[in-house]
Amino acid sequence: MMNNTLRAFCGFLLLFLIIINESFSQFLHRSGKQIVDANGKEVILRGMGLGGWMLQEGYMLETNGFANPQHQIRARIAELVGEASTNEFYEAWLKNHCTKRDIDSLASWGFNSVRLPMHYNLFTLPIEKEPVKGQHTWLEKGFQLTDNLLEWCKANNMYLILDLHAAPGGQGNDAAISDYDVTKPSLWQSEENKQKTIALWRKLAERYANEKWIGGYDLINETNWPFEGNNKNGCDEQNNAPLKKLLIDITTAIREVDKNHLIFIEGNCWANNHNGLLPYWDDNIALSFHKYWNYNDQNSLQNFINLRDQYNVPLWLGESGENSNVWFRNAIALMENNHVGWAWWPMKKVNSVVNPLTIVKNEGYEKLLNYWKNGGVKPSPQEAKGALMQLAENLKIENNIYRKDVVDAMFRQVHDNSTIPFKHHKIPGIVNASDYDLGRYGKAYVDIDTATYHVSTGSGYSNWNNGWSYRNDGVDIQPTSDNGGNGFQVGWTADGEWLQYTVDVDSSAAYNVNIRYASPNANPAIRIFVNNIEKTPIKTLPSTGGYTNFTDLVISDLILYKGQQKIKVYFQKGGANVTYLKFAISKKAAEISLRAVSAHTESEQGIVRIALNKSVNPATVSSDEFTLMVNGKTSAIQQVTTDVTNENLLITIGSKISDADVLKINYSGSKVKGIDGTSLEKFSDLQVLNTLPFHWPVPGKLEAENYIINQGLQFEITSDTGGGQNAGYTSAGDYLEYNVRVDRDGLYKLEARIACNNQAGKIEIKQLSKDNKVLNTATLEVPVTGGWQLWKTISTTMKLDSGASVLRVTILQPEFNINWFNFTTAVINSIEKTDKESLNIFPNPVDGVLSIQLPEKYYKKDNTLTIRDSSGRVIKKFEKISKEALKKIDITSFTPGLYLVEFKTGDQTLTNKFTIK
Repeated sequence: MMNNTLRAFCGFLLLFLIIINESFSQFLHRSGKQIVDANGKEVILRGMGLGGWMLQEGYMLETNGFANPQHQIRARIAELVGEASTNEFYEAWLKNHCTKRDIDSLASWGFNSVRLPMHYNLFTLPIEKEPVKGQHTWLEKGFQLTDNLLEWCKANNMYLILDLHAAPGGQGNDAAISDYDVTKPSLWQSEENKQKTIALWRKLAERYANEKWIGGYDLINETNWPFEGNNKNGCDEQNNAPLKKLLIDITTAIREVDKNHLIFIEGNCWANNHNGLLPYWDDNIALSFHKYWNYNDQNSLQNFINLRDQYNVPLWLGESGENSNVWFRNAIALMENNHVGWAWWPMKKVNSVVNPLTIVKNEGYEKLLNYWKNGGVKPSPQEAKGALMQLAENLKIENNIYRKDVVDAMFRQVHDNSTIPFKHHKIPGIVNASDYDLGRYGKAYVDIDTATYHVSTGSGYSNWNNGWSYRNDGVDIQPTSDNGGNGFQVGWTADGEWLQYTVDVDSSAAYNVNIRYASPNANPAIRIFVNNIEKTPIKTLPSTGGYTNFTDLVISDLILYKGQQKIKVYFQKGGANVTYLKFAISKKAAEISLRAVSAHTESEQGIVRIALNKSVNPATVSSDEFTLMVNGKTSAIQQVTTDVTNENLLITIGSKISDADVLKINYSGSKVKGIDGTSLEKFSDLQVLNTLPFHWPVPGKLEAENYIINQGLQFEITSDTGGGQNAGYTSAGDYLEYNVRVDRDGLYKLEARIACNNQAGKIEIKQLSKDNKVLNTATLEVPVTGGWQLWKTISTTMKLDSGASVLRVTILQPEFNINWFNFTTAVINSIEKTDKESLNIFPNPVDGVLSIQLPEKYYKKDNTLTIRDSSGRVIKKFEKISKEALKKIDITSFTPGLYLVEFKTGDQTLTNKFTIK
């Protein structure tokens, strides 16, 4: 039986545990692999890092070429204006960079947390300035700034995460990140600096122990330091023992005064090397990692997911950003799909498009930068101070440029696939080219360059917006010398790029569209779509003599109906700068004839879509006045109908079609009418654009990079003959898929070009039907070649069924690189036969004029010859070709790159490739 003393003690202990548990549960904390709130509900942190406020980094002020860490920046300023004015500038900087209005704005945009990068020197003296060695003198400035920020966060129900970004002495060789001064002992070289770091955290924890809107403590940002390894940034460390010891010591000091708050632990190597740090030493810890400039596939996150699962700890992406809107949207979607919170970096910096806010670079500051970079006449102290104080004034959010495209990409686009207007466009009126819709790539715009992935590719940093102005998408925007628009132009346009604009049309009418452009090139060309229906034929933009010589091209009689419409400008051929489109009413819609604008294939089931310039009366449409030619022969038409918009005719053919077929349509009747009573104009030989997915012909070569699906592999520039890219970084189970069209049933010789460093591998190739059934299988044993770019051709045989199918290439045993696969006929229908007939191309590579030579017998037959680019798009077609026609083919309008030539006659197909210099 329990005595009274023991009963009292147990009661006290139970009460104590209840109090501790209730206290703990009021705060953001760890629950297994999740970060949860006071109610135990999972919290996905969506945060913004206030980089540049308490700690300046050179790239944020455009000083990184000559002054990267903050102490160097400050020294440059003091040299010009003196210490007193320097102090005045930094006081203004701290006052204006982050205000309540900034935090209110972050909350309104969707952020629920803020990460505060702290410089220790705002909270305590450096060790060399302490009046008594080993003493910790506390400075009120940093604590007061943090108190203010916490109050602003509280008012918005936002979590504030404290991040020691610059620890005493500096924690890494990447000096700008932590203001490391190489002339003084670093954090890792000084016990005094370590003790000051521990004391600072204890002081912070003591001050904020009971603040529930403090989301946690990020103990040391981005250590990048060698302890035992050879990498100067600690990326090869296996134990990280000094880092772990200091983190444990800091945690112990915090827990002496604060049992409540979550602690975030970053690894070495810019936060990502957690070797030796796990398992953790406290029950309320989360693993933090950082992510920049790599792919946004699951594989890029999987290592951290594995650590989360193995050690039962939450994950937090404590820092990311500095890329394009496409990268932002995809990275955040990846995090949230995996229940990982995030904090972006930074909120604002000078003269940049990648952040929610841009600090305007004033003219005086530009002069200072020029002096610091290039020398010359030294600015006077008064002139320099004026420039710096104006920059400090420009820090205020009311003087910043708000980049709503960045915020839209980070929040709405993560969960919403729709497009919305960037600006309100009213027609009649001007639509500026740079004011295309807000939305995802492929929905609001298409551009060749979308982001930089140089950490994954190893190919070096690459721009996405080459003009580095106005917006952060892949669209290339720069200031323009042209008048009449918004001061910006879309440039560096390339084939296949397009821009979409949501517009409000006042009146249903025919409009003249004035395209304002400049180009030194002879043949840029555009098409205009309305609600994804092509409304104009291809229009060539004649050369203006230069990229700054602007002129107008008028596209007449584009019919638009009243209400909201989506207009797409498609660059059939790039090479022009465009500032704006001006829409003006030209005629009533009824005064314009009903016309066929274009046609394209819709599906393999034999559907062809004809785009019309305006709406048609469905009751007037029948099939008896249309003729369809497939590969030069008349093909039966089952029916002609309209789609739901009544602005397209749908022709149903009696048989399937393939991506290799050439189709043309004729209309010679008088029955088809528009809804306004106008008759459809007659047309003949209307070329049908074959948009069916391209299938690489077999026999033929498959370059590794021409896949339709990639699961797990990465690509890099190859040094192998022929150039291009090779697949690599293989793991067991990774695979690539390719669309192919096999000429005939048979046994084929399969060659593969591989490079293998030191461990033999194995590849499996499967031929799959369209319903994913396995038709045929082969394997290739991959030998060691002695290097990742030491190439060897290996071979086997593989049975293939004729027709369209998918080849799946699966890695059974890594690790090696793949450049290409090549199929040649070995045995057909069990009869040995070598096909020596060939399609010859010369010169190759080519520049200007191309010659093609075929076997003599093929010139006398019905035939077609198609030239495609590396993506499979048809660039040029010939029918019933003669020997003379192929001797000199003008390709001056083609862009440099790889092209495929496909010759077809009857059941015979010959292929070859050429390269344009």
